[in-house]
Amino acid sequence: MSYRFFISRELSGPYKFLIASSKFHIERKLKIKLLFEKFKRKKLLNLKCFFFVVGNIINLNFFSTKRIMLIRYENFNVSKYAISRVFFNYYSYLNPFVYFFECLKNFYLCALTIESLMSIKKKRIKAAFVDHGMYTNGLMIEFFTQNKIPIYSIGYPRGLFFIISKKNKKLRYEELIELKKSNSLSKKKITKAKKSINKIISKTELIPWMKSVDFKKFNHYPIKKVTHIIYAHAFTDAQLVHGYDGFRNVFEWLEFTINYLLKNKTNKILIKAHPTFFHTKFPNKNNIFDQKLFNQLYEKYKNNEQVIIFKHAIKNGDLLKRINKKTILISHHGSAILEGLHLGFKCIASTKTFWNKNFKLTNQWENIEEYKIKLNKKWNKLHFCEKKDLYDVCFQLFCNESGLYGKKFWQQIISEELDIDRKVLYENVVKIFNNLDLEKKKFKRITQKISNTILTRELN
Repeated sequence: MSYRFFISRELSGPYKFLIASSKFHIERKLKIKLLFEKFKRKKLLNLKCFFFVVGNIINLNFFSTKRIMLIRYENFNVSKYAISRVFFNYYSYLNPFVYFFECLKNFYLCALTIESLMSIKKKRIKAAFVDHGMYTNGLMIEFFTQNKIPIYSIGYPRGLFFIISKKNKKLRYEELIELKKSNSLSKKKITKAKKSINKIISKTELIPWMKSVDFKKFNHYPIKKVTHIIYAHAFTDAQLVHGYDGFRNVFEWLEFTINYLLKNKTNKILIKAHPTFFHTKFPNKNNIFDQKLFNQLYEKYKNNEQVIIFKHAIKNGDLLKRINKKTILISHHGSAILEGLHLGFKCIASTKTFWNKNFKLTNQWENIEEYKIKLNKKWNKLHFCEKKDLYDVCFQLFCNESGLYGKKFWQQIISEELDIDRKVLYENVVKIFNNLDLEKKKFKRITQKISNTILTRELN
């Protein structure tokens, strides 16, 4: 019997390096050669999937913001993956007919994906590389982990990683990428974590996707009486990457937060735009759509005396140094909140973020009712973070050599081997890789170098 290495996509762009590195890694581990097996969906027309969608129209699931998040197919909860893709389309926010069509299409494709996975001969698959696990491909991760098939994937805050599931249990993408508490955190690691977060606060442009952001100098806005700062997130990409907490997307979350805080007339709210809204060389069009959605919010609240909105990029460090320490910071899941925690602020955030909820960092909430309770609380009723937990997260995020900020991050390796500046590589990734023509020896050297940096984790 010939054994296979399952891949969710074509060997193109940067993925030809990532997939080749992963395949080399598992072959070396198992000491066998594997053949590629690319995922193939069943024929587009499938009556079982068709009647699944029709059934959800008849029972009105697509017309309820709550019930739409509970839809299952063959014992898989498909809602998170389908809805993430629905709101990838900017026009789903603007037009109810586009939203409805996207629901029909993406729930159908989720069902079809599951049908296609069930026809795979599992015994032949020794490992799988799955990309974009926050969308429909996340069903592949659940399927393979349930069958104890090792998974390779990439995702923030981790780099390229390898997961082995010890039990026949479905694991979701957010469980694979989230940071968990360390067994031990030495004083040396804490010192290193502090240095790293200080560096990020003072030099935000060091973050790879911030390098081309035109940060404006902080002007003296009337912010002394601000009670809350809300950090806006990207609205179209990976909306449910860390799970569902009652909000289908962060635009919905942001608007709810503003409106709820406005009920208390003593609140003064500052809304900070995400810097990538103003990234002039962002590698896709998402930031343009995100900025348009943010402009809608600006137009809605610009004349409200309780609201201040920053419509340009401001460094978080510059802002936090100029506001009262009793200002409450609110983020759904962003790393900007780590900077605030380090500087001594109290913060509110969802449990659906890139660190495990066992970390005592924020005043966290798991559903909308819990969120309302947190938003109603005065500053003195909220708690500070556990500093040790904070620096545990910071060390794992900023000091992991194979992670985004590390010297052994896969993109950094390619950047050095091809002698292309990482900023240029990030901003022109499609063009560069489409035109890339490497000798076999050099390609092999790069992929083997990347394979040596793959993080291995075992999950129960």
